[in-house]
Amino acid sequence: MERTVGEAIKKESAKSLAANDLFEGSKFDSKKTVKSTYTEELVIALCGPIGSPIHEVSKKLDHILKSDYNYNSKIIKLSDSISQYGEELLKKHVDPSSEFNRIKTAIDIGDELRRTHGGRFLAELAVCEIAMDRKVREAPSGKKSIIDENKNRVCYIINSIKNPEELELLQLIYGEILFTVGVFSPIEDRVSELKSRGIEERNVHLLIDTDSGEEISSGQQVSEVFPLSDFFLRIDESSASQIEEKIRRFLDLLFGTSLITPTTAETAMHAASSAAKNSACLSRQVGAAIADKTGNIIALGWNDVPKFNGGLYINIEDKNKDKRCWNYKASECHNEKEKGIVATQVVDDLINACIIEPDKKEAAKKAIQNSARLKSLIEFSRAVHAEMHAIINAGNHSNGSLIGAKLYCTTYPCHSCARHIVAAGISEVYFIEPYRKSLATKLHNDSLTENEKDSKKVRLLAFEGVAPRRYHELFVANSTGRKKDGKLLTYDKKSATPRYEKSVEALHVLEAIVTKALAQNGILNINGEGHEDTIST
Repeated sequence: MERTVGEAIKKESAKSLAANDLFEGSKFDSKKTVKSTYTEELVIALCGPIGSPIHEVSKKLDHILKSDYNYNSKIIKLSDSISQYGEELLKKHVDPSSEFNRIKTAIDIGDELRRTHGGRFLAELAVCEIAMDRKVREAPSGKKSIIDENKNRVCYIINSIKNPEELELLQLIYGEILFTVGVFSPIEDRVSELKSRGIEERNVHLLIDTDSGEEISSGQQVSEVFPLSDFFLRIDESSASQIEEKIRRFLDLLFGTSLITPTTAETAMHAASSAAKNSACLSRQVGAAIADKTGNIIALGWNDVPKFNGGLYINIEDKNKDKRCWNYKASECHNEKEKGIVATQVVDDLINACIIEPDKKEAAKKAIQNSARLKSLIEFSRAVHAEMHAIINAGNHSNGSLIGAKLYCTTYPCHSCARHIVAAGISEVYFIEPYRKSLATKLHNDSLTENEKDSKKVRLLAFEGVAPRRYHELFVANSTGRKKDGKLLTYDKKSATPRYEKSVEALHVLEAIVTKALAQNGILNINGEGHEDTIST
């Protein structure tokens, strides 16, 4: 199929002839000129673990944007690119013989495309598709004003991204007009969904492990992308009917068409995320917040090294008194150091027992150090974990009991924190970043559960709502204010503009770079010099 791209692949694309025509013969107004290049386009990228209702969310988004907001939304399925370019570049086909084979071969082909052409390859194809679609929508004569030309209300829904490099590229190009939506369902629901498609249970868990990306170092890595979402949708079998309601809230926030304030969960998770910034841990920054039964935040915590007389080290003017790992002894992570010592001791014991040859020592040590199991060990860390710090602070500063309280943490709790959470009487834990290596529910399945319907145990639930990173942006009042003549302002959704816009001139240039890279790498065929360029796929 042949599609027109034209000036989108030329460096001069930022110099718009339409802009020159628009202001020729009149006093040049820089502000008006720049503003005239802004577009109402949006890009929404979906991400979620296998078995979650991503396709349903994609369809609902498409429907609501068209019916309520007068947007011409378009769904870009990266799975279609996997099928097409798997055949064209790898000579490999998605196996349709069974649902398991179809999914497994699609994942394998996608991973091979990423290994061969880079982790961002599928996102590059999506960018190229967006650029080509925009070119089709542009006025052919070049005489139409930019002000009219850029009033196209279009939203591109990318279903779905699986690799951090894909997200990074989209963020670099689309910036503020890109919104990533993380779609999550409990593990039991996802297993049930996959089994309902005729997949055997042992293969269901194989797909879930492969999809997460925690078992491999390249390719599909949903567990790395999902926590970076801007908005989270938690959907279980009992709330599937609420998908539309939740999407409408997200879009109302995005367009500022309704007066919406944060939920308790959104405020608490924002507080937890802010608390995490206090941490100087060399491994990761984690934050936690505890809310009482009425939703009031009563304690914060973060992960860092404890100090004499109570509390943790914080920013100290006298650096000699700061004994956190970054400023202590060799400025190294003691957990990593001790794990290296353990790996060496294990290998030495195996050599002494004549189980492995001495010349295999370094290879064996490296294999042990790189094993996912050893990497997940936390026993040697000097830091108090964020959840434990929050519980301690609640005990020190709150007169109330933690019975029935809720804990909000940026990361799923480890098994060490889990037992303290249970003992404290906390009823629910909400998290953003999954941690599949945690043994929390395995060691304490008598008192912990990921089943939202089980109220007789501490429930570990995925966070839902606006991500902390977008909290200030989406909950700030519109620039027009909230009232007019003392009454609440109302907005027509069909003409409402997104909170964030971007110059289409910048998009042309950035998309052109990606398009040209695909052409130079032999993926796309750019024909001709000195006339209208075309891309053949």
